[in-house]
Amino acid sequence: MRVINKSGANAFVRAMSIILCLILIIGSSVSLSANSSKTSQQLSKARDKAKQIQKQLANSQSELKKLKNLADKRSGDLAWLNQRTKDQQKAYEDALRRKDSALIVMEQTTSEYEAAVQEFEDQKEIYGERLALMYQLPEKSILEALMSSEDLQTYFTNHRLMKIISDTDELMLSRLQAAEKHAEEMKEAAEASYEDMEKLVAEADQLLADIKADRDISAKKLKKAESALSKAEEESLLWASEMKKMEENVSFLQKKYKKQLSAEEAKRKADAEAKRKAAEEARAKKEAAKKEAGKKAETKNKKSVKASSGKSGWLWPVPSSRNITSYYGYRHIFGSRRFHYGVDIAAPVGTKIVAIKSGVVLICGSNRVSGKYVSIDHGQGIISSYRHLSGFAVKAGQRVSAGQTVGYMGSTGRSTGPHLHIDISVSGRYVNPMRYIGR
Repeated sequence: MRVINKSGANAFVRAMSIILCLILIIGSSVSLSANSSKTSQQLSKARDKAKQIQKQLANSQSELKKLKNLADKRSGDLAWLNQRTKDQQKAYEDALRRKDSALIVMEQTTSEYEAAVQEFEDQKEIYGERLALMYQLPEKSILEALMSSEDLQTYFTNHRLMKIISDTDELMLSRLQAAEKHAEEMKEAAEASYEDMEKLVAEADQLLADIKADRDISAKKLKKAESALSKAEEESLLWASEMKKMEENVSFLQKKYKKQLSAEEAKRKADAEAKRKAAEEARAKKEAAKKEAGKKAETKNKKSVKASSGKSGWLWPVPSSRNITSYYGYRHIFGSRRFHYGVDIAAPVGTKIVAIKSGVVLICGSNRVSGKYVSIDHGQGIISSYRHLSGFAVKAGQRVSAGQTVGYMGSTGRSTGPHLHIDISVSGRYVNPMRYIGR
């Protein structure tokens, strides 16, 4: 049965707590995001609906304006026709009065004409009787007339008198005939005037009837326009009410959406902070675990190095390899005999390289020959350098302990393969490293 130590169990619990917190944060963020997304969709639909209602309201108001203009026109037409009806009614009544007057005149002239005719007939009858008497005188001889007269003067007087009577009757008859003719003309004129008045009354009556018909039609049109206007006003009020409701809904959704966005932003910041803290805690735990593992490895390396340490506490630089490929001194390389100021130890790339003794890192640098290298000051003028590294594990100015990893095996600079070139100088002069790190 495998036994889990207490520190491992605590680390597991903390890790699971962090994971659970992250899951809750993500879940709540998704929930908030889903809410705002839903509200955004509702707001978009509400805005589209508001645009449609706004369009309907605009159309309704435009139609309402047209109907108002039409109703005003119909009302104006009706008012004009009413006024015209009144005017025409007056004209009609005036025509009737004129017709009645013409009738009275016609009746009077007719009566006068009949009287003139009767008088003319009466006078004509008297005149006829006188003429008959006068025409009877020639049947008597002048002698008989003379003899029948009392005297000659009476004869001439009677003769003259008959002449005067005859002339007077003729003049009177002539005047009566003229009066009859004038009365007839007046009668004809009165009849013509009466006929004209009848026509005028008929025309006025017809025009009045036409105006009344137009007025009735206009009244019906006005009633229809007012009915349509009333319906349009009701429809416009309904659309205005709908628009108000939709504006209130849009305003409500905007506020809701804004609150949700603010909540999401606050949640996002809180989540980001929680994630940052969780990541920082995880990183700290990872670093702690790494340091713990490093300490264990260092302890293991130190134990390994101690088992193979050199003289006076100096350590071997490559705990995992003892493969020396070139010693300190002259050698043939790159086609010539050259002095080698250090010792080459071969190992795979990435192999850990440790400090041979405690000290302070002087340089973490790189050049064309050495590639990446680290130099450590061990005091008393002794400096060790580790060359051709693939990477650093320390930095300049850092204090290191013996056996601490300072870099990793590589083949940078002028190198024929993965290896470590280690050299040691004392007071500025190179010495054989094996004097310190020997086997």
